[in-house]
Parts: sequence; structure tokens; C-alpha cells
Amino acid sequence: MLDIKNNGCIIVVTMSNYIATVIKTGNSYALRVPKKYVEDAQLELGQKASIGLPIPQPKQDRKRIQQLLKELQEIGAYKEIKDPVAWQREIRKDRPLPGRG
Repeated sequence: MLDIKNNGCIIVVTMSNYIATVIKTGNSYALRVPKKYVEDAQLELGQKASIGLPIPQPKQDRKRIQQLLKELQEIGAYKEIKDPVAWQREIRKDRPLPGRG
């Protein structure tokens, strides 16, 4: 979920990749969604829609990641891989794409 404060509104990126804007309407709040959301969901005026709760994005611990990479280097992990590109192709079972050589 991404929250951005903009002119008193909070813009929320929902799980379905639509952007909804939180607005205050009197004593309550509402989500303003793009027309495309309504069309894609085939909603009509007054119809209720179930919207899942946004999933919080986990925070990355940059220092921990750097430490783990350093430890991998120290133990020589992956040193047996002579050609990383060939190794990756083998792992992913790449296939030639149309129009690419």
C-alpha cells in the first residue's frame, strides 16, 4: 500500500493496481476510484463493491541485506558458476523470443 498526502486527501494504491483517493464527506470518508475501476468491475450507481484491505509493503532492512551479501561473498557462495548468464538461462529454461536473436 502506498499512502501519499495530497491537498488534504490521501491517495491509496489498492491491491488491484487501481488508485483510490480517500475523501471526507461530511461525517464519513469515501474512496474515489477511477472510472476505469467502475467499468472493469461492471458496477452501477448505488451498487456496493467489496474491496480487500491493502497489504502493507514490508520494509527492507538495507543493512541486513548488505550483511547477508557480504557473508555470501565470504563463504564463496556461487563461486562454481563460471558463466552467470548461461547459469541463469539454464535455471529459468529460457527460450528464444520472437524477433530477438
